[in-house]
Amino acid sequence: MKAGSALLVTTLLLACAGAPPGDRPLVLVTDVRWAGQPGSALLVTEHGFSIGPEDEVRAVAGAGVRALDASGGELLLGFGDAHAHLLPGGLSERRVKLHGLPTLEACLDAVRRWAAEHPEAPWIQGGGWSYDIVPKGELPSRQALDRVVPDRPVILESYDGHSAWVNSRALALARIGPDTSDPPTGKIVREKDGKTPQGTLLEHAASRVHAVVPEPDPVTQREALALALRQSLRLGITTVHTLCESAEEVAHYEALLAAGRLPVDVVVALPLETPLEEVLAVRERLRRPELRFGFLKGFLDGVIESRTAYLLEPYAGTEERGRPNYEPDELLALVSRANAAGVPVALHAIGDAAVRMALDTYEAAARSRRGRVRNRIEHLEVVHPDDYPRFAALDVVASMQPYHAVPLDAPSPDDVWSANLGPARLARSFPWRALLDAEAPLAFGSDWNVFTQDPLKGLAAAVTRQNERGLPAGGAQPQQRLSLEQALRAYTEGVAYAEGPAPGPEPTHSFVVVEGLDPSDPRTFWTAQVRAVVHRGRLTTFD
Repeated sequence: MKAGSALLVTTLLLACAGAPPGDRPLVLVTDVRWAGQPGSALLVTEHGFSIGPEDEVRAVAGAGVRALDASGGELLLGFGDAHAHLLPGGLSERRVKLHGLPTLEACLDAVRRWAAEHPEAPWIQGGGWSYDIVPKGELPSRQALDRVVPDRPVILESYDGHSAWVNSRALALARIGPDTSDPPTGKIVREKDGKTPQGTLLEHAASRVHAVVPEPDPVTQREALALALRQSLRLGITTVHTLCESAEEVAHYEALLAAGRLPVDVVVALPLETPLEEVLAVRERLRRPELRFGFLKGFLDGVIESRTAYLLEPYAGTEERGRPNYEPDELLALVSRANAAGVPVALHAIGDAAVRMALDTYEAAARSRRGRVRNRIEHLEVVHPDDYPRFAALDVVASMQPYHAVPLDAPSPDDVWSANLGPARLARSFPWRALLDAEAPLAFGSDWNVFTQDPLKGLAAAVTRQNERGLPAGGAQPQQRLSLEQALRAYTEGVAYAEGPAPGPEPTHSFVVVEGLDPSDPRTFWTAQVRAVVHRGRLTTFD
């Protein structure tokens, strides 16, 4: 990986880092496999760590240190998550969950059950539905939801967060009717008469409904974040980049840190349109190693399933290419404003035209600024090969989420994502290997709560390009597979690199112990479990 030598040691190459003589020992983990060597041990001290043969490390540790017998588990560096939505993720744990439900009726049953179990809830909220619960070319309707919840408003986010499925009550409260115009960057799906709202709202068309949904109170939000942070630690994640909706959300992290309830390091991002003085104030406040400001996030396009991602060539069988959410001059002004103040920008860009527009904007902004700023592009589901080398040339991080690429067992006509792309673009979808071969900086994350936050499952997807059943045979677009070492770098060094060229946080000496993992057989990543985490000198174990 480009510039990887400037970062902390890589997971698979580090053999031993010596602790300063006389350093106070904090944690000892014995009987681990490290870099392929069984019978190793880890000693973490106040200012360093040692890894090596167990008898030698024990001799350094002495007595009185907190110890864990890892029973032969695999020792890895603590994972990073370069892209997560912690507050929505925490809130979603107490809402309707539709992830993985295969049919419309299964989703409706889940909604019906949740509504019956929560008669006090003024709104039914949830998400996770997939576009293939209805026939290709259709979207779920308000009438279907009206059958199961006719008396309360319902809003259900799609699994990717770019569409909302609502019932008639929600449409009425949001005053969305036949005469309501589409917003500039969204679409109200209509019935056959071309006027009546059908019940699915694409992109920013859902904002009218969100505006009338009651906000969770601050205590609920803070507890949802605490839950999300505990889950991150449980999965072996010791640094997470989270996308905040406002500076008010950032204040919740500050409160949790003050209360000693921030178990992992958090890097916060704010929306690209946030006033610059507000951004700089947040950056100035967040100077702690455990909580720091990262970047501004903008949405350049939508998603492939709803044909709102911005493509260079039309979607298969259509004349549609999607469209960007910004005019080029508008986007350049926002990026240049941020970069001139030393603030990095991350742009959601899924289609190849959106990726190119992001790169063009970053290149133009670089010509007008002084100093270095490391910008990012998020998702990059399709990239034109001509743009691969531009990431290294511009030092733009490709921030990607491997689990997004988990394939079906076999090609299916109901696979909306693949059908919309067409076979030619499928061959260059999720191009992790092509980007690495072009020396692009690559950082991995989860996009939770869109998909699982589990980095072990993300590793499995990156290394195999298969699903949990080992299908399809040989993998989907196997030419884009990564080696285990490459994937681990993206989850560790890559996440650190994405924070930018400024002096980074102090070393955290973070490690995870993984049980049931056989690095020689990538299939074991689907079932392996994190047994323990060592982060900032603290050992946390899990049953």
